[in-house]
Amino acid sequence: MEQITQQRAAKFGLVGFMLGIASLVVILIQLSTFFEPQEKSSGTFIGEIAVDIKQSAQRALAGEPAPDPTPTPRNYGQFITITALCVAGVAIALGGIGLYRNEPHRLSYLAVGIGVSAFVMQFVFWLAILICGVSLLISIIGDLDGVFD
Repeated sequence: MEQITQQRAAKFGLVGFMLGIASLVVILIQLSTFFEPQEKSSGTFIGEIAVDIKQSAQRALAGEPAPDPTPTPRNYGQFITITALCVAGVAIALGGIGLYRNEPHRLSYLAVGIGVSAFVMQFVFWLAILICGVSLLISIIGDLDGVFD
């Protein structure tokens, strides 16, 4: 007699894999927005601050009340990143559930791996930015001694 083994469909592994891919794509898009050109240069920004200080001093001397502050536009970047990392955590959990239920292992392994890679990519990116920033500060401080000679 032949024994027929029925394989379960990889429901949890497939959903975890899809969520992992979605979170990885969203994380990549969010990391690419870090390198977008800024709306204003630092000189323009400093000039606007100086104009604001001058106008507030004139209002204070004239006895006029300060105008209502303009509301800043909402930035959903951090919310999107946190949501993508939560989705990556769900992908890891679904991959683990798929492994526990003895579903076909390939999709469950991919779900766990891609979910973990979303966390690792976020961490490594900010670690690289931190290292570059520190090295830039060290080089700037090292060049300051030439200014005072």
